[in-house]
Amino acid sequence: MALVDGSNVSISHLGLVAGVYDSLGIGDLIDELIPKKRHHIVSHGTAVKALILNSLGYVERRLYIMPDYFDDIATERLLGQGIRPEHLNESLFGETLDAIARFDPTQLFTHISLKMMNTLPLQTPRLHHDTTSIMVTGEYDSDFQTRKIEIVRGYSKDHRNDLNQFIISLTTNQHGVPVFMEPLSGNASDKKSLLRSIQAVRENLVTDQRIYHIADSAFYTKPNLQTLGTQCFWISHVPHTIGDAKALIQQDSVPWLPCTDERYHSHELHSEYADVPQKWVMYHSRDQQIRSEKKFDERVKKQCKKDETSLKKIFSRDYACAPDAQGDLDRWFATHPRYLPENTQVTTTNRRPGGMKGRPKKDEVLDRVFMISCSLTFNEEELNREKKCLGRFILATNDCEIDPNTLLDWYKEQGAVERGFRFLKDNSFHISEIFLKNPDRIAAVSMLMVLSLMVYTVTQWQIREILRDQKKTVRDVKKQTAKPTTKRIYHLFRRVRQIEEVTDSGKVCRILNYVEELQDITRLFGPGVEKYYG
Repeated sequence: MALVDGSNVSISHLGLVAGVYDSLGIGDLIDELIPKKRHHIVSHGTAVKALILNSLGYVERRLYIMPDYFDDIATERLLGQGIRPEHLNESLFGETLDAIARFDPTQLFTHISLKMMNTLPLQTPRLHHDTTSIMVTGEYDSDFQTRKIEIVRGYSKDHRNDLNQFIISLTTNQHGVPVFMEPLSGNASDKKSLLRSIQAVRENLVTDQRIYHIADSAFYTKPNLQTLGTQCFWISHVPHTIGDAKALIQQDSVPWLPCTDERYHSHELHSEYADVPQKWVMYHSRDQQIRSEKKFDERVKKQCKKDETSLKKIFSRDYACAPDAQGDLDRWFATHPRYLPENTQVTTTNRRPGGMKGRPKKDEVLDRVFMISCSLTFNEEELNREKKCLGRFILATNDCEIDPNTLLDWYKEQGAVERGFRFLKDNSFHISEIFLKNPDRIAAVSMLMVLSLMVYTVTQWQIREILRDQKKTVRDVKKQTAKPTTKRIYHLFRRVRQIEEVTDSGKVCRILNYVEELQDITRLFGPGVEKYYG
């Protein structure tokens, strides 16, 4: 038997990716909404599938060397008969990105999301909204006059204010599966973006379920609450900068009640903030207090340096009388209760009138002015009170019937959307690196980034649901598990390859390293995945 030249190619976990992509009907829907207008071997739906395979391929390959990536991939098996690596070139993907941009990335993703939710028995009673910034480097051509996004500097959540960026607004369900996305300009406001995403989801998602929209403290503003009112149920973190919240956090005596999770205690009350009836629940987290106490002294010392600079401004002022100087100093300490004055001194000196500088003239009448100074000492009583309040936070909801335990559990699911952002920024998923100059294409790529997240999270949700229903497990690093990550499942398939051999009866295609363990996993997903390894 002789090996056919160039036939030793990889399938690895990409059969899983392709199978889930097909099962969601993504390619067919894209071809329906943005069909190719000229004859092409590769449709837009198949081009997007190729980009998703690259995105979830765990390799470091830029978009412009895509054909090199597919040299080692079983393209005909994964993408369709007759599709070869040379067909998957920069021109093809440029056309696809332009078509997505013209159609509108958000609208296209919304169509895909609605189809996904109609295809899967995926309950979405809780939707989590958040935004993140994606850093980009290079020069961006303003002549494109994009109507999608602007690549500009703004508040960087990655603390890279020196780089341009764009924003992704993302909504996931409680399992982390994305149901809405929108690319935004780099200086977009979180407060407005979160409200827009909630309104967009409510407009497109028609369901009989009771939906809760959950967002962090950036959402909790008077305009946002007054806009939504009681139109839908929401849950949010109350900013400590709000006067009533700050007073509640600093309250000395609180009638705490234990939560189901013994690490937390709660205290609930009614609020009318922004003229919207709602429930506030203040929690105390034992673990959060321990973490905060470790950093408390360091933060106090760092803030003290800033406060000393502020106090020196008072020391440098001239006052008409001693009471004025003392009053100014007292007001400063009233707004900085962490400190107490020590060794306060009032001194006098003579100045030329009107702020004139230089040596006084003979017989010139000088003004007598007063100056004040002191040293700082820490107010230990105040610092102890602050430490006592560490680990406290407030959650708010307009569902006044919800109990504190459920409210806490549902808000903690906000980690699902944050894990999605870590996925998008993970170096393992190469599509998150942006090497495009056209901002419209960047908007299209951002949609593909979130689409990759959808395929990844749906895979994880499906395998866990199946394993739970069938009471089965798969191999993890050290033991069996019924809750594997998609990345772990992908890793198990890393050695699967395809070869073609010439025998007396003709060419024979063989799948290598497709052991029984992997066959069991593909059987769990069904024929849609099995066909890629058959």
